Amino acid sequence: MGGEVRTFLASLRDGVRLWKLAPIIPALAVLPEFAQHVVEIRLGMFASHDAFTAFASAPARMSLGAIKMAGFLIAILLAARFWANRAEVARFWSLAGIGRKQVLLGFAVQVLCSIPGFFDFRFPPAGQFALSALLFVASLPGLVLMIGGLLGDRTSGLKDAYRNGWGQTLRMVIFTGPIFALLQQLHHGNHVFALGKPLAVVWGLMAWDALLVGLIATLVGTGFHHGYRGGKIKG
Repeated sequence: MGGEVRTFLASLRDGVRLWKLAPIIPALAVLPEFAQHVVEIRLGMFASHDAFTAFASAPARMSLGAIKMAGFLIAILLAARFWANRAEVARFWSLAGIGRKQVLLGFAVQVLCSIPGFFDFRFPPAGQFALSALLFVASLPGLVLMIGGLLGDRTSGLKDAYRNGWGQTLRMVIFTGPIFALLQQLHHGNHVFALGKPLAVVWGLMAWDALLVGLIATLVGTGFHHGYRGGKIKG
């Protein structure tokens, strides 16, 4: 148990260290996020709750939304890959050694488990919740397989992930889930707190908020790596 706690703390430490070791990785999440905030401020979205709602679907904002989501996801994946490359003394952007079959198969599992969510089965709320929970759990070994492939594991298969990957699954969920949920609430709170505030305060809050999104990306990506590797971490 003590080893797991130390690995978790190392994950938090390394998620912050990544800003110094490879600042371009968090920048992939920070810059598109801040660019969208610039558009939001210029639209006057933070003038009031009604203004925020009215401009939420503005084309300029929505177009940047897709870009920022792509940047955020790429930053997470590169953060995880950074630590795998560091352990192999490779350049941090190197994609050599990735288990492409594992990545694609794990991603396919994620997609398949999400498909039922697009259909209306007319279940009662309890039944809908049970189905969502079941599909979420069923998708987790696919996530383990995908992250393992990203980190260079080219030997594991889908059967291995479902049979032996639950320990890694649990670690990855613990290392990333609570941190993501906590910081996501802070991210949301920044927007709520900014409503109706003076422009200088809004600019400051949104600059901080963009940095926060970058921190979420580096902590989650590092958590995926450290959660998958467990105690076998090379700093």
